[in-house]
Amino acid sequence: MMAMIEPVKTFLQRQFRAESGLDELLAMDAAELSSHYEHPVQLIDRIAHQLHQDSVSLQRRFGEQIFEYLLYEKPDLFDNSSNCFEMFLHPDTPLQLEIAELYHDHEPPRFTILQMQDNLLVMDYQSSMPFAHVCHGFLQACAAHFGQTLGIRQQLINGALNHARFHLTCTIN
Repeated sequence: MMAMIEPVKTFLQRQFRAESGLDELLAMDAAELSSHYEHPVQLIDRIAHQLHQDSVSLQRRFGEQIFEYLLYEKPDLFDNSSNCFEMFLHPDTPLQLEIAELYHDHEPPRFTILQMQDNLLVMDYQSSMPFAHVCHGFLQACAAHFGQTLGIRQQLINGALNHARFHLTCTIN
């Protein structure tokens, strides 16, 4: 089964229900989507191509949607953190465990903290899936949830979308 199938369906319905030319995609159920696409980025690339939109922007919007999906489905995941940085400090946080469930049969992402200061977090993101841009959007939505503005500098490691270094600078709104 495709990783993150439920957030994918929600993303499609919310973002593209009014778009012409996507009726076939919007009508697909989880099994059909999984049989056509190995992971959501392939689907997002197809949508971007069909709509003549930027795929990176759509992937980031999908990352925001994943955060919103988790916030709606599991609001208690965010109760023990007071800011965005705290969400990524430990690999066994409830958020990390919930993301692992979304990945189904795929290895979940790992976050390695390289540097942490009051308003700076540098971390490596590694995943079995090419979700670096999705992660970027997730981070933006997480910061917004905590009332923070996050400056994000994303550096792909070896040009791969499954390994990126994020330099995060944070201000409280």
